[in-house]
Amino acid sequence: MSSRRVYVNQDDSAFTRCHPIEDMTVEGLERVVDFYAQGCQLAGLAFCVNMQRALFSSRVWETLIDDADPNLGLDQPLFERCQEAAGMAALVAAGVDHLQVWLDRTRFHGVEAFLTMRMNDCHGLQSHGGFAQEGVEQPDQDHFNSHATRFWKDNPQLRRAPYRFERSFEGAFDYSHEQVRAHHLALVEELFDRYDMDGLELDWMRWIFMFAPGSEAAGRSVLTEFIGEVDRLRKRAELRYEHPILLRHRVPAEPQSALALGFDVARWSELGLVDQVILSDFGACANLDYPIEIWRRLVGDRVKIIAMVESGVAAYPGSSFGNYHVLYGAASAALERGADGVYLFNECYREAGEAGERRLMLEMLNHLGAADTLERVVRRHPVTYPQVQAPGEPQRRVLPIPLINSSIGWDPGRWAENVTLRLSIGRLSSRSRYVLRLGFSEEVSDGHLAGMSMRVNAVLVDSVEAPVYEDCRHWAFPGQDRPELPEAVCLLSHYEVPHSVLLDDVNVVEFVPPEVEGRLEWAEFIVLPE
Repeated sequence: MSSRRVYVNQDDSAFTRCHPIEDMTVEGLERVVDFYAQGCQLAGLAFCVNMQRALFSSRVWETLIDDADPNLGLDQPLFERCQEAAGMAALVAAGVDHLQVWLDRTRFHGVEAFLTMRMNDCHGLQSHGGFAQEGVEQPDQDHFNSHATRFWKDNPQLRRAPYRFERSFEGAFDYSHEQVRAHHLALVEELFDRYDMDGLELDWMRWIFMFAPGSEAAGRSVLTEFIGEVDRLRKRAELRYEHPILLRHRVPAEPQSALALGFDVARWSELGLVDQVILSDFGACANLDYPIEIWRRLVGDRVKIIAMVESGVAAYPGSSFGNYHVLYGAASAALERGADGVYLFNECYREAGEAGERRLMLEMLNHLGAADTLERVVRRHPVTYPQVQAPGEPQRRVLPIPLINSSIGWDPGRWAENVTLRLSIGRLSSRSRYVLRLGFSEEVSDGHLAGMSMRVNAVLVDSVEAPVYEDCRHWAFPGQDRPELPEAVCLLSHYEVPHSVLLDDVNVVEFVPPEVEGRLEWAEFIVLPE
């Protein structure tokens, strides 16, 4: 199988906000694609066309620069507040269609060229309308405050929960309204009419919620019919451009959660409405337990399954931190389970970062797509949880685990005092060293862990000193460091696990914890190339 299995989402803001105005040229745009094309495992680039406003000179949607004063040039409040609007204005003034330049340059390098459309983006909505409540502190998102459209402001009845204002996603559009579907379909039609692309990605993860609370099940057929209309427009475009155009969907990772939110991906597959599916989270939380085997049965062999991988990670809500070794672990775990590729979302901000960030991005593009190259880098394989569920749906998480079991006999995952964990390690390699690391809360001391027996796949393993490796604290956005472990972890224990004990993919860890108040906060395999 080809190692060209790394897909990158290029957010327009990463270019227009993070590059200088001098780069708003054809040459500046091409340099972005040329940079990515250095990666020997790059399979495709997807270029974002919108937030709530269009990020190009759309004829059918309000654009990011519609509220600018054409007589003031780049020296005006909108552009001071919103750097990406200033960058877009500079491109428009120069007569440059940046999406077309990017598509053409990507194809020049023999790489798959997609456009990606966010189907319900909510950036900045919390600062508008009923969302800006007196006495409620708003997030510092000045550069997003110009993203809400007049269409959204003038039609509160089209929102999924117009009676709620806690977060911006309560203001997401409700796709049960024909007016909402027509609004989004108009942009789809314009994209197909205007751009010759290899494929169109419908990004349902921005921002997941498409229907009023309680209407999601009824909404499944509504979305399926909507995508059928997208497919009709796609087929018309295929005749015009005389080549196939792929249709890709970015959806929640858990099949039941996707269905509960209104995304009937299995039905889309039956109807030929999906060629590729990207299993995703919402924020920056890596998933090392993608149910790819289940997805394969749902969508069949024809559909390519791509797994989003992240450098952010959380064992449970509120425990997030960032470390790009986890990104390598997530890629290894997904590929071993049969993913056809891996997908990078906000990692695109590295391209506009310092030299170290750019080197790291190229390292990813040269390692993430194959098991043999992933063996050459340090990987971390922690216990994580699937971040996206429908509101009110049970949350499937393992950690934290109280060391004292107060419900013996009632939890099939922990019948008695014994703690059991299931961790993926990707593909087992004899050229790597495997160290199990557990992290405990502040109530636990070294004395409590003395003599505690640790088993992996039913075999006793020995405790060891902490392994030494480069502590890389890079996050998705340049300049934002995060700790190596969650803050709640106060005590670590490490165990050497021989190759003869381990299995490809899932390995089972068991131990009887000390009888002390406290929690197991963290668990992971560290994989070190030898």
